[in-house]
Amino acid sequence: MISSGVDEAASHDDAHVPLLSVVTATYNSAATLRDTLESVRQQTFRDLEHIIVDGGSTDGTIEILKEYGSSIRWISEPDRGIYDAMNKGIAMSSGRWIHLLNSDDFYASNNVLEKIVPLLAPNALNYADLIRLNADGSRVRQSYRFRKWPLYISAFLPHPSLVVSAEQYRTAGLYDSSFRIAADHDLILRLLDRYPANHIEVEMTVMRQSGVSATNLDVSMNEFDRVLRKHNLPSILVVILTGVRRAWWKLRSA
Repeated sequence: MISSGVDEAASHDDAHVPLLSVVTATYNSAATLRDTLESVRQQTFRDLEHIIVDGGSTDGTIEILKEYGSSIRWISEPDRGIYDAMNKGIAMSSGRWIHLLNSDDFYASNNVLEKIVPLLAPNALNYADLIRLNADGSRVRQSYRFRKWPLYISAFLPHPSLVVSAEQYRTAGLYDSSFRIAADHDLILRLLDRYPANHIEVEMTVMRQSGVSATNLDVSMNEFDRVLRKHNLPSILVVILTGVRRAWWKLRSA
């Protein structure tokens, strides 16, 4: 394992406990990581820590992390996928609130956290608006007015703009790392079983849009099926919803 010097227990124990922990899971993300790091560093809200969990990158990611010195905390070691890395980052966090900012995403503005943090409700599942950044540079705002039933069709609630408290993770549990791409969907449903939704209508996270490849389609469908069964939907309904979702993806990809 490679880790930065500021991650030593003694120095961390003596440090100020931040209100917010920003966690970034990364692997060979040198092409986009600097945008992510800068978008955190330039925030006007400063009561935060930035934790990066790297999966053992070999593309220059580590060299970028070293440039940022003590302004970030990071580790680099093999992991079992992105959800395992996210769980590690959550475990390393000391903030009351935790936001997962992926290594190819960035904040929509320099003052977005200053706007959002005061609006976080302790006894709710808090989420803000998402901006999808297409390859041609166009942007699409995703502002999801909460309804639970669409979440049994797809993970409509935007995971990249979810802000979850440390207490909520302790109550609902962490990401199920047996999933490759659907653990966020599973966790959102677990959280909603315990907390009402709180929609903060602020553009928070810009997510580079890559889409689901044909190679991942079967994995996506199988895991969607697993999520619905895990949350006790009747088998016949799972079959119908999975079929509808598969047809929708094929139509969308045509």
